[in-house]
Amino acid sequence: MSLAQGAKRGVRIIALPLATPARRTTPTHNASDHLTYYHFVTPPPHESKAQTWSNWVTTKAAHLWAGLGKAPDGNWKRRAFLYGERLVDRLDFEELALKSFDTSLGPKILPVGRTDKIKPKDHPTIPLIYPPSACTSPLPHLRALLKKRTPRHRNGCLIWIAISPFTAPFMLIPIIPNFPFFFCAWRAWSHYKAFKASQYLQAFVAQGAVLPQENAELDAIYLEYAPAPPSAAHSDLDPDAFATPSASPPPDPCASPANATDAERDVRPRLLLTRAAVPALERLFALPSGSSFASDVYRALEQARLRLQAER
Repeated sequence: MSLAQGAKRGVRIIALPLATPARRTTPTHNASDHLTYYHFVTPPPHESKAQTWSNWVTTKAAHLWAGLGKAPDGNWKRRAFLYGERLVDRLDFEELALKSFDTSLGPKILPVGRTDKIKPKDHPTIPLIYPPSACTSPLPHLRALLKKRTPRHRNGCLIWIAISPFTAPFMLIPIIPNFPFFFCAWRAWSHYKAFKASQYLQAFVAQGAVLPQENAELDAIYLEYAPAPPSAAHSDLDPDAFATPSASPPPDPCASPANATDAERDVRPRLLLTRAAVPALERLFALPSGSSFASDVYRALEQARLRLQAER
């Protein structure tokens, strides 16, 4: 069954490893530091399902924000839109991925203590799709990532809620909207959505209900769009960052550095995908028009590139 067909049957998590792990294991590097983007494929909401107030507010805000981007060049609305987009580009792609997951479209979490009373065939599960040539099971990375992100987003939500009252004086400025308040409210909402998604996924991981599955179609894209080694003539990066030693297998971005071999720890981190892979991924997932998947993956790849440069 293809990924597009599976999306109609339930929630699926697509693990997209972006880079190999750091070349050396340090106390500050752990499984959650590996660069992997998670795309959440959810079934379309039922047409008869009543729209919640939160979904209505989110949709309304998205339309208003898109309207600012349609303003003429030089207009304050257009400048505000471009500045806001630059702020979004600075947010961790991990947060943006988590907050995009609508948990109401996923299976219900089983109460603690009842999981052993459910028959295996009736236990809700979430497939975790990954490319086997790029990594082994990404489940350890996902578990570590959720453990790290859950308290961060909980605290972030509380901090931005606490800051928002200090933006009240800006309401006295006529004509121009109170952008500081809207930004604080948006950051609090973003952290809240990411926190709820992370908490939801943690429960499924703890119940053993997230099941890794290899996918040949996704693997073919990784093999086709792997970055080529840069030429020594114009690259200021070490060519070893893009090459794989012939004497050892490529380092696994989803495995823990503690379990890596000495040869793997000596290899400099490198990207696993080029930007040209994004359209192929869109076709594979059969995403609807207007999806933010392409911009999200482009942003994740750019952040991965910058993080690798900072490590070097």
